[in-house]
Amino acid sequence: MSTEAGPARNGAAPREPGSPPSTPNGSAAHGPGPVTTTDDDAPGTAAHGPGPETVGPAIGAPAPPIAAPDDVTAAPAPTAAETDRREASELGLREILREDFRRHYGSFAHPGLHVLAVYRLGQWRRTRRQPLRAVITVVYKVLNNLVIRNLYGVELSEKARLGRRVHIGHHQTILIPPFCEIGDDCTLRHNLTIGYAGGSASPRDVPKVGARVELAPGVHLLGAITIGDDARIGPGSIVMTDVPAGSTVFAAPARVMRPPNR
Repeated sequence: MSTEAGPARNGAAPREPGSPPSTPNGSAAHGPGPVTTTDDDAPGTAAHGPGPETVGPAIGAPAPPIAAPDDVTAAPAPTAAETDRREASELGLREILREDFRRHYGSFAHPGLHVLAVYRLGQWRRTRRQPLRAVITVVYKVLNNLVIRNLYGVELSEKARLGRRVHIGHHQTILIPPFCEIGDDCTLRHNLTIGYAGGSASPRDVPKVGARVELAPGVHLLGAITIGDDARIGPGSIVMTDVPAGSTVFAAPARVMRPPNR
């Protein structure tokens, strides 16, 4: 019988003399061989097993950026009305009339625009010199007394102080006495009375209306009262006390009288 090792019955290649026998999966007969690593392996991995686990970022590494939450939105850009803090008296006639025109829907036919245009003309003439001031005064008096008062039904004193972008939604039956103050961006409607409760109309006896105030139809503001900013006065309200800013005032609701049973 020959001493040379022949081919294995399972088709394995013959082994060299003195080499350890191989197993069917190719590993050494007496234990696993050394584990080789490649460039794709994680750094720090040992040859016979996984290396120590690294917790947290490395020392000296930059911190990851913090993502902004999804519900955070950019602040809206301020509008022209918020950035321009000038008073009505500081604007020129053309500039303030342009604001009034835009406030009244850009319509030259709006009666509220006509009322304010005559009022602005009366205020502007005070800054002119003679003889131009005298000529403008005649024009203003004719327009204010014959057209605005008798035709439009609006009594707006030239001594009253109106702010910028005042909107006159309905022009009939409006009374604004001397020394009355109305702030910027207010809305005035028909059948409005702003008056004094005493026998004189001194600067201390008339109402003062803040900015962005809405006055509904049939409102009566009487006496030395103050209407705060952003207040809303409902229809048919008679107000003789101060109104805090942001408040809403309404008159007593109407009663429903049912017909008698027959």
